[in-house]
Amino acid sequence: MSGYYPFLYNLLSAFNAITFTLLSFLWLHDYRKRRTHWGGFLYLYIVVTCAVLFLANLIDQFSWALVYHPVPYLVYAQIVTNAFIPPLMFHFFYRNEKEYLPGRSGWKVALIADYACGAIFVALALHMPGPSRNFLTDRSALMAYRLLMVIAATGSGSALWTSQRPDTDLLYRNQRRSLTILCAVWTFIYLFATAGGWGGVIAMMLPLCFGYFVTYYVERFTFFDVLIKKGAFTFFSLLLLMLYFQIVPPFLQRIWYDKTIGSLAWALSICPMVLVTPWGHRKLSSWLDRRWLGRQFAPAEAAKHFVSGLHIAINEDELASRAERHLSEIFRSTVIMVRGPAPPPAIEKEAGCMQAPIRLHGKEIGIIRILARPYGPRFLSEDIDLLVSLAETFSFLLENLRLREQHIQQEKREQELLLETNRAELRALRAQVNPHFMFNALNTIAGLIPRRPERAEETIEQLAEVFRHTLRRSEREWVRLHEELEAVRAYLAIEQTRFGDRLQFSVEACEGTESVRIPAMIVQTLVENAVKHGVGSIRTPGRIDVNATVSAERLRIEVRDNGPGFEESAMQSFHCSGGGHGLRNIRERLQGYFGDAAQLSIGRDSTLGITFVNVEMPRTAQVVEVAP
Repeated sequence: MSGYYPFLYNLLSAFNAITFTLLSFLWLHDYRKRRTHWGGFLYLYIVVTCAVLFLANLIDQFSWALVYHPVPYLVYAQIVTNAFIPPLMFHFFYRNEKEYLPGRSGWKVALIADYACGAIFVALALHMPGPSRNFLTDRSALMAYRLLMVIAATGSGSALWTSQRPDTDLLYRNQRRSLTILCAVWTFIYLFATAGGWGGVIAMMLPLCFGYFVTYYVERFTFFDVLIKKGAFTFFSLLLLMLYFQIVPPFLQRIWYDKTIGSLAWALSICPMVLVTPWGHRKLSSWLDRRWLGRQFAPAEAAKHFVSGLHIAINEDELASRAERHLSEIFRSTVIMVRGPAPPPAIEKEAGCMQAPIRLHGKEIGIIRILARPYGPRFLSEDIDLLVSLAETFSFLLENLRLREQHIQQEKREQELLLETNRAELRALRAQVNPHFMFNALNTIAGLIPRRPERAEETIEQLAEVFRHTLRRSEREWVRLHEELEAVRAYLAIEQTRFGDRLQFSVEACEGTESVRIPAMIVQTLVENAVKHGVGSIRTPGRIDVNATVSAERLRIEVRDNGPGFEESAMQSFHCSGGGHGLRNIRERLQGYFGDAAQLSIGRDSTLGITFVNVEMPRTAQVVEVAP
């Protein structure tokens, strides 16, 4: 061990100097944000004193290695810091536990004795000629130093062991047990271990262990997780570099006669370390996250897991429920999500928990709170950053969901407005009687009375059926298809009586269409258009055919006539804007009820001279009855 002791001693000394210096700056950085959680300001004194001690040792080592002479007066800082770190540690634990310790007077005597041993050690070390950098070589000074350490270690461990602090307090049982074990190791080292062996190496590691446990479990700096990662990476980097310079240079010096080849050899030898450094840093950070810091997900994995579970939510309650469940899986703790202008007083922020705001358009509308884990690792800076990022993601998804709901509501309002407009138009169509149709029907009946009274009576009944159908449907939006077709037959029979042999018609429906419901007046309007623009526009015999067919899911109604059809401009108007008033009403009602699932089309077969209008819609539809 003696051969490796200088190597390990210098490595640990440098690492301790870097670590405690960073801890000192972190504590001072957090000073204005919060008070220390444990031991008052003693923790700051201990950290700063350790930083001064290890920096002084490191500077002293470099000074002797470079100029073969110590830095003037630096030894005084080493003596004083070595003397007062042990009683400060004892005082630190005693002050935190004194309310739960039996026999306070005995503890105070032990603490005063430890400070007295520190003063004696300073006096003995300064009494040496010089004083020398090897002030521990004096037997009296060494005995005082060991007694100082043993009293501090025994007192600290006893304070932790005999404390009657409840387990539910800030320092839990497992944390107190870890610190007590460290105190026992501390006592054993300075009672039995000799300098220059494993005892010296462990003694150099003890301040790091105490600093880790106290900072992580009690003081818990905001950036402690970052410090742990950077510290571990720095330690292993120093270790590898020191091993490299211990092993590789003796081989490379053999080819130094050629500076070009020698420089290339040095560069090639260190190149693998440079290339593997980013990979090593990622792997080390991931290992520390999972093993020490209790993080199951890397930040990118957590974000992916969070978003994948939320994007299928269809409303705000489901989005919030899914967010709580996935945040609980990511942080392994209880999640409370409050949506509102401010959190209620009953759930004010507790110690150890973390929270992030939910914002929409820059305004805070709620918070996401993650409660402290009862027995798990504490939340640190990267956990807070991850929560803030996920809260922003939730805010973005919530805003998109609200915009989508607003868009749907707007479309629904527009659709309802369109349907209401069409319903009003339909009611107007039902309420009005075409004066030309009425005039022509009455004239026809008047002409039939002297010549064919029985036919006149039949025509009057058919006219009554048409009016009865119109009036009966004035308060209903949907009708059965067979009722609509019966009214169409009565209407065409009246027109046939008027036109005579110039009009022939057929109204057919396949089996299964009797119970199918359709929006009222659709077929009636198409047939009226066929009479007016088709048969009524020609002198030759005309024909109108109405055919309804049904499949498993679709209903198709076709109205044909052999009239002149539409002009090209009228056809373009139909396809672009919906055609005439009646056809436009039909198209908009179909669009309102069925969307793209229904369609109204018009075409012309020039070879046969037939114009056809087709209506297709789903066979099963939600029936909506509308009051007039």
